[in-house]
Amino acid sequence: MTKLDNGGRAHFGAALLVLWLGVAVAGCNSLLEVDNPNNVVAEDILRPSAGSAVANGALYEVQSGYTYTLMVYGTATDEMTWVGSRDNFQTLDFGYVDDPLNEFSDEAFKDIAPARWMADEAIRILELHYAGDSIVAESELAEAYLWGAIVYTVIADVFDDFTFSDKRVASPPIGEANMGALYDDAIAYLDAALALDITTELERNILAMRARAKHARGVWNMIGTRPISTGPISASAAAAAAADAQAALNLDGSDWVFEFEYISTGTGADIHSNVNSRLEMRFGDRYIIPEPAGKRRDLTATDHGIALQDPIDAVGDPRLDVMMTAFESGITLGDLTILSAREMHLILAEDALVNGGDFQTHINAARAWGGLSDWTPASGVTQQDMLIYERQVNLYLQMRRMSDLYRFGIQSDNWQAASPAVTAPGTFWPITKAELDANCYLNPDWPADVPCGG
Repeated sequence: MTKLDNGGRAHFGAALLVLWLGVAVAGCNSLLEVDNPNNVVAEDILRPSAGSAVANGALYEVQSGYTYTLMVYGTATDEMTWVGSRDNFQTLDFGYVDDPLNEFSDEAFKDIAPARWMADEAIRILELHYAGDSIVAESELAEAYLWGAIVYTVIADVFDDFTFSDKRVASPPIGEANMGALYDDAIAYLDAALALDITTELERNILAMRARAKHARGVWNMIGTRPISTGPISASAAAAAAADAQAALNLDGSDWVFEFEYISTGTGADIHSNVNSRLEMRFGDRYIIPEPAGKRRDLTATDHGIALQDPIDAVGDPRLDVMMTAFESGITLGDLTILSAREMHLILAEDALVNGGDFQTHINAARAWGGLSDWTPASGVTQQDMLIYERQVNLYLQMRRMSDLYRFGIQSDNWQAASPAVTAPGTFWPITKAELDANCYLNPDWPADVPCGG
């Protein structure tokens, strides 16, 4: 079952996917009365007793889609550097993110699309149970809303266009101009979740996710159209995100994180496997000192192989060391941070930057938890540069960096001059080959005598 422990981790076992598919066949009188699992019908998952399994099935798919999408995204930013043998990772590393034929972008689309469908389906089913005053717990419905909000936000963060097909029923692309509205959909899910009777911890996570979605919406408003705007988000967007960030911190002022935990009995962590085991990519050159072979971080080097220097203390940032050490220890499994108290403080710091307020307190909260000296106006580092740096460190490998590179006018060292990441800032991933081939609205060779859509 899904549970959120005191650290805020989402735990999930592979058996839950089976439960999602076959929960209702457990009505037999004896263990010997086993029906063929292939006889499970759609009506089974509509039963109220399937509530937990439905929510957990959505979590499984969202976790699976998240790790693969993050791997593709991180490779295209300066956060990771391609060092392996698979050339399409190199293509991403060089900033060519607009190729619909790239096999890894294509796989990310194929992973995140069913995650979106499963999250929406879980919400639909659980809403039916809840409206019928069934035994479905409000927390289960709230969690389903949270998984839906996460996947909608990821899609809007990563793709320039998307399709919302329903299983084998194709839908047309929503269009690049409408991608920002996916953040609004995520926020609506979170609004609904907050109206339910839930635990303080779940409320904290939902408020934090709403702050994150509102902030991302503000970022999209700057870079989702051409030409892009650069700098911090607008005053109104910053204030809206900051209100939720402060509310989350009011519920829990500790250095908390909400993580997806990838364990041996659940979905695998593609990004951990490709960095730690396959050695297809490693942490980026801006962040680490590589060992002589160039495949890993050099743990014997100065500052434990951390190259990124803190602008105040002039040391390899210890927060990166902590994060990377945990990542490396997982080999093919591990944790991925989705939300954190540090991000809430950074949202509040950006609000203070654009609207006036206590920038210093919020930026230093994230620094104090890493044991670093306070930033002050006399430090010689501007507020905006300090914000950029703290986001770079505290949001490392959390699918925020590409947008920050674009909106602050920064380029990855690996981007080639002719790449769309350089020539057309704000470019993200297109609808990819698998969908282009299978979707009748996108395939120009679709047979005229084959019906299209539902």
